[in-house]
Amino acid sequence: MTRRRQLLFGTLTAIGLTLLLAVAVLSSNWAERRVGQEIVRILEARFDATAAVDEVTLTLFPRLAITGRGLTFTREREEHRLPFVRIDRFHASGSLVRLLRLSIDLVEIEGFQIDVARGPKPPGESMKVTARDLAIDEIRVNNGLLRLLPDNPEKLPLNFQLDTVTFRDFSFEHAGRYSAVLTNPKPEGLIRSSGSFGPWNTYAPRSTPLSGDYQFDANLATINGIGGTLNSSGSFGGVLESIKVTGTATAPDFQLELAKQPLNLDTRFRAVVDGTSGDTYLEEVDATLGKSHILAKGSVAGAPGAKGRTIALDVKADGRFEDFLRLAVKAQQPPMRGGITLATTLVIPPGDIDVAQKIQLRGSFKILRGQFASDTVQDKVDELSRRGRGEPENERVQNVVADFGGNFSLQSGRLDLPKFQFSVEGARVALGGNYRLPTQRLDFEGALLLDAPLSRTTTGFKSLLLKVVDPLFRKDGAGTMLPIVVTGTVSQPSFGLDKGRIIGR
Repeated sequence: MTRRRQLLFGTLTAIGLTLLLAVAVLSSNWAERRVGQEIVRILEARFDATAAVDEVTLTLFPRLAITGRGLTFTREREEHRLPFVRIDRFHASGSLVRLLRLSIDLVEIEGFQIDVARGPKPPGESMKVTARDLAIDEIRVNNGLLRLLPDNPEKLPLNFQLDTVTFRDFSFEHAGRYSAVLTNPKPEGLIRSSGSFGPWNTYAPRSTPLSGDYQFDANLATINGIGGTLNSSGSFGGVLESIKVTGTATAPDFQLELAKQPLNLDTRFRAVVDGTSGDTYLEEVDATLGKSHILAKGSVAGAPGAKGRTIALDVKADGRFEDFLRLAVKAQQPPMRGGITLATTLVIPPGDIDVAQKIQLRGSFKILRGQFASDTVQDKVDELSRRGRGEPENERVQNVVADFGGNFSLQSGRLDLPKFQFSVEGARVALGGNYRLPTQRLDFEGALLLDAPLSRTTTGFKSLLLKVVDPLFRKDGAGTMLPIVVTGTVSQPSFGLDKGRIIGR
């Protein structure tokens, strides 16, 4: 054997022994423990956390891979609660050279949970991340859970089921791309989103940038008292604690279970979402219900001492009264038509009960040129106008329009109208009372004021007899003032004289 061949053989032998030694080392328990320690060190630096991993194994063929189980890391500070992360299983793969440079081709995660809380950023600039950056070409997450923890530990967290999440070009030092499919808790539905995430803010996770587009399809029936389907899309951007969202939402069959009358609801909105608490602040909601226009602003946020989130809005509406009646009244056609203007506060507290029972309203309204769908009711309104004008037999007075208005409040399914005004040509009604939504029962009392004196509301001999008592019923500039009660239902109201107050007079 020549010296050259001896040298080549020796070199190859040395390389082979080195490779065998490397394989032996990498296959040893020591290597697995060392890799586990390095994973813990990197995560503790990047998440300012105490990390632990139950098991780490190395696989050399067909390519180098790291598999781990039971990875957890949490922050332990007395003054506040901070993120806790649990990973059931992870699998990282790539070339040996890249892994030595902390660069990984692919990481697959199965069973993932992260709790995000609003911990304040530690003061000072001395707390710097000293670990080398970790670069990952692609991260795939399956079966994850994102929990947004409220400041008040007595409140329930907001849970998002992360069906699949994929990160590309991930690094702690710069932003990367992501795509995700997650399940929204209520209303239940799928959110598909893609965009940019990062860089991760180690000491203030709530300040981590996030932006992208989304598509949300939901079943509104998963909220008690509401029905229909929801389709929403839009874009967002900001940091986790303050994400600005602009979008549109359409519910072609929006309805309340109270009446089960579907209506089309189209909405455009601008909002700010606190991704660390789940609270949403609606800067502007511009909606069309049927053919009625609605403007609103307010919040969907947690309230002190309450579990869940409260919807609190200031609402203004201008449109058709029948659009709103369809939502609340069980009838093939709305019992009344007319124009409406409305200004109200709307509050829907949390709780697993029907929306119609927990919704709270307080405001004022006007209904202009209203007409009743029921011939029976409209005939009574026409007759009221005839008698109020002093023309009880004038059959040309038909299909009289009426104006309504007053203040109102709604709570526990009861609509209170302390000062309700109803007027047609020749007559005015001033009432106070309530209407119960579940039973549609009316209970009002007040006064009927007619332009004509009582004797002119009828004809013949009755008219002659009533002239004697005309002065008794003339009051406040009206020709006639009669105390009345209104009972029955919206579709079949009953109007009557309050005989007790007449006798008392």
